[in-house]
This record gives sequence, structure tokens and C-alpha cells, in this order.
Amino acid sequence: MEQKDNFIAKQPGDFKDLYDRYVNKINDYLLRMSGDPLLAEELTQETFYRAFMNLRSFRGDKVGAWLFRIAHNLYVDEYRHRTRYVGDEPLGFLPTTSTSEMPERYLESIETQKRVQNVLQQLPENYRSILLLRDHLGLSYEDIADTIDKSITTVKVTLFRARTRFRELYSAEEQRGEEPNEE
Repeated sequence: MEQKDNFIAKQPGDFKDLYDRYVNKINDYLLRMSGDPLLAEELTQETFYRAFMNLRSFRGDKVGAWLFRIAHNLYVDEYRHRTRYVGDEPLGFLPTTSTSEMPERYLESIETQKRVQNVLQQLPENYRSILLLRDHLGLSYEDIADTIDKSITTVKVTLFRARTRFRELYSAEEQRGEEPNEE
């Protein structure tokens, strides 16, 4: 899946290749974690800034997992800071979809995306993170374990629980969406 990269021997100019390869994946991960496009962009920039500053000290062959770990740690720090000072209300987020689809399908797709994002925001941070890393970004169990600094067994168990909880919340969300409003 992920290429083995050894950036220790490369020049800092090669950082652009690294950035180009991972910026969208990191931003997408942070966007789905936070639900806030501006925060995701800020954390993405900070991720690559820290990676650039620490590139020479990187001692591994899975640079993608290393970048996701930086992004994950930044998000966790921000999440803790915000919940401590602001409360843990998830921020709203309207995902984008191609408008070239049939209008009905476009609206269904937007509604489904909003429902998925709402359910993701209801999950505990560790569940949301593992779900996104595995099911959305396709990282291996080993890369996820490296990213969140847990064992592979812990990743598998947490992923199973996260998927189960996601299905429960999504079903409840669907039922709520099908009920007529009585206002």
C-alpha cells in the first residue's frame, strides 16, 4: 500500500514531493476529525511545518504513518484544548459533492454525507480517528498502530467497536431523518 520512503538521505527540496503526495490525505483526515475546514487547514499546515522541521531526525521507512501521527497528535492537542475551554460541541460541516449528478441523487448524497459527518462527530475521538484512518484513508493496521501509538491488537479491537458504534448511531440517525417533523 504505502511506499517505503527514506527521506533521511534526500535533500529538503524533496519535501515538496512529500507534501504533494500527502497534503490532501492529511487535510481530509483532519477535516473529517474536526468537522471544521479552517481548523483542518491550520492543522495541516502545522503538520507539514513540524514534519519539515524534524525531517532530518526522522528514523523510519513509513513517512506516511509518521505524518499521520503528527497530524493525529496535533488534532488531539487541539481537541483537548477546545473541549477544556469551549465545550465539546461538534462544529457543523457541509461536505461537497459534484453537482453534475442528477438533482435527486445529489441531494441524497449531500444528506448521506451530512448524516455520516454528524455520526462521526458523535463518536469518541479514538473511534473516529481509527475509522477514518482505516476505512476512509485505507491505512494498514500497522500504520494505524504507529500513528496512534497503540498495539495492532488494540487497533483491531477499537476498530471493531468503532464500526459497531457507528452502525448503531447511523441507524438511529436514519430513523430520526425518516420521521416527519411535527412543528
